Amino acid sequence: MVNLLSAGFLRLWRSRSFWVCLGVMAGVGVFEAVSGWRAMMDFRSSGVADAIVSLDSRYFIFPFLSGILLSPFCALFTGAEYSDGTIRNKLSVGHTRAAVYFSNLVLCVTAGILFCLGYIAAVLAAGFPLLGPMRTPFPVVLWYTFCAVAMTSALAALFTMIAMLCQSKAITAVICIFLAYFLLFLGIYLNNRLSEPETYPEQQYVQDGQIVTAAAHPNPNYVRGGKRAVYQFLYDLPGCQAVQLATTIDTGAPPRLPLYSLAAVLLSTGSGILLFRRKNLK
Repeated sequence: MVNLLSAGFLRLWRSRSFWVCLGVMAGVGVFEAVSGWRAMMDFRSSGVADAIVSLDSRYFIFPFLSGILLSPFCALFTGAEYSDGTIRNKLSVGHTRAAVYFSNLVLCVTAGILFCLGYIAAVLAAGFPLLGPMRTPFPVVLWYTFCAVAMTSALAALFTMIAMLCQSKAITAVICIFLAYFLLFLGIYLNNRLSEPETYPEQQYVQDGQIVTAAAHPNPNYVRGGKRAVYQFLYDLPGCQAVQLATTIDTGAPPRLPLYSLAAVLLSTGSGILLFRRKNLK
């Protein structure tokens, strides 16, 4: 296992796709800081002397990007093991299938964490001198970052399972990218549905010169009962969590989110190893 990991980290260091994804994350971090500064300058030039664009609004973006970049990386990086015949070579020299699977899982999780850290380092390095320090309390930022990294690790485990079970890099890339975007847009949809108010409050408006009062009434779009429980469960899944993290910055992300991420890692890894052991490697 140690030999597999040492060789794997060397391959990760030499991987062009890894450096491209890491560069994109860092570049987006710098871009977000600079664009926030330019927006603040535009506000001030238009007469709003006290306009401030906080670094916080730029920092809390990276969970949306990590899964999208991690999906093609895991597909290409792990898929190269099949196309180059590396997996068969590893098994032929005595490594177990579980060890081969775990080594690729560790490498993909490590890459995902480094993508997050690349964005964080870039946005803070560019944002501090341009936008000033963050206004969100440090414990909240730390908890948010931990939840985001845990979610990224869960997505890495999921993409690793797909890549280890599918021998075609092209098909794996399509599946992983589609899944990353599907979970993100599902999170947006679920957030909209779960954010619906249970009732519409009393409203007053003018009609034909008279003030009309509309009584409070139930919202027909409010999700209730078991359907709401299912929506909430899906909303807590990795990928969908990116949206939930962005909407709970002020109150703090729910403590259950890292537990869902951990459960996703254990479930996908256990299922992946079980299926990989039975897989016929051509």
